[in-house]
Amino acid sequence: MGEIKFLEINELQSAYLELLVDFDKICRNNGLRYSICGGTLLGAVRHKGFIPWDDDADVTMPRPDYEKLLSLYLDGKLNIPAHRDIVSCRNRSFMRHFARFIRYDLHNYSEFQQDNECPYIGLDIFTADGLPENDKDYKILTRRIEMNRKLLLTKMSKKGTGKGSKLKIFAKGIVRGILQPVDGYRIVSKMERLCKTYDYNASSRVGALNGVFGVEENWLKSDMEQFAELEFEGHRFMAYKNYPIYLSQLYGDYMKLPPKEKQVPHCDAAYWVTPEK
Repeated sequence: MGEIKFLEINELQSAYLELLVDFDKICRNNGLRYSICGGTLLGAVRHKGFIPWDDDADVTMPRPDYEKLLSLYLDGKLNIPAHRDIVSCRNRSFMRHFARFIRYDLHNYSEFQQDNECPYIGLDIFTADGLPENDKDYKILTRRIEMNRKLLLTKMSKKGTGKGSKLKIFAKGIVRGILQPVDGYRIVSKMERLCKTYDYNASSRVGALNGVFGVEENWLKSDMEQFAELEFEGHRFMAYKNYPIYLSQLYGDYMKLPPKEKQVPHCDAAYWVTPEK
């Protein structure tokens, strides 16, 4: 296996930057729209690069562009750099309702997940999907997706792991046992169908239903279909032109640093380099 080398956060950020550069090239070469998103977009605006304590990177694509990306990939029509790949539920290579652009030379370790089918670091590729006009319908939709997400994570969890009281961990273990015979990709397929409930092209509002911000992800489509380049660690990546609307809704006063106690990496996984063949 070779010598294991745990990465410092600056090394990890450099690895993600290389992925961003490669992903940006793929999108530009194929006329695909995307935006850096979440903390990655916040970092571009506030720090012109990574938030100093951030340990990953994310992008969002309009649903039509995401579908085109996966279609091109599955048809073998994408020029993917060496030691890179796109994994998704479409070919049962990634048990999530979003895709991931990975690198095979860097692995991660999950403290809580068993039989990790994708033990590689990578860019999470979320989708901007059509949303209902009615707030009540939107909340119901997000709750249904979140319920299935929790079932999936419970099924994939290691026995005896979890946060909370011993009773809560015990109850989780019972649910986990019940879910073991269930094909996890059935749950993922249901989540993806829920995300695509409302046609993107026919909708006036969009949001990343497979993202992490829940009901806060709710924008006018006209605001989220304009893209511009933003500087990020000496490179220029695509981002929402109306990023103040996006960032203020998710982070409030986004130019203000959080308290020191919150300036910590949000992923507790360990990362290591594997030797290249």
